[in-house]
Parts: sequence; structure tokens; C-alpha cells
Amino acid sequence: MARKTDLINLFFYSLVRSTQMSSATKKVAIIYGAWVLLCVFWAMSGYGDSKAAHLYLALTGLPIALFSLQITPNGAPLATLVAGLIGWVQWCLVTEINSRWNAWRNSKNDKT
Repeated sequence: MARKTDLINLFFYSLVRSTQMSSATKKVAIIYGAWVLLCVFWAMSGYGDSKAAHLYLALTGLPIALFSLQITPNGAPLATLVAGLIGWVQWCLVTEINSRWNAWRNSKNDKT
């Protein structure tokens, strides 16, 4: 049976090393993922108010991450994690859609 850390490493390796994902999306996934981890650790550390970390992630993940205020509005570490994951998925999708749109548009311009 695989260890939990092996499964987590496999997930992140397959995510970052995927050939389907553009390089811009990989950069956004890593940078915004680091921001999410920083805010989650800040919320879990007990230093200050964890509501601030939740609010930072909800505001940097606009507009969809504001939905996390409806799911768990108390600013707990779980709420911070939910806001971070929603914002992370949103920004990765936006970046991937934008890069694929640019590639499609460039392929159309090359044909003419």
C-alpha cells in the first residue's frame, strides 16, 4: 500500500509535470499555491486573527473565492483552505483558457 506522502508527491508531480498544461499555468499554480499555503499556515499558527488570512484569499481569488464566505464564514483554517483551493482552481483555469485561446488565435493568424 502506498504511503500518504507518496500519493501527495505523485499528485503534485503529475500536476506540475503535465505536458497538457501550459508553462504560464504551471507558474500560476506554483505561485498561487505558495500564497495559499502561506495563508493556511498563517491561519493555523494562531498568530493574529485567522479571519484575515481567509479574507486575503477570498479577495485575491475574486470572484469565485467569495463563495467560500458562504460555505464556512467563520475564518477557521478550514475556511481559509476552502477559499485558497477555490481561488487556486479559478486562476489555473483562467490562465489555461487564456493560453489556449492565444494559441488558437495564433494558429488562425498563421494560416492566413
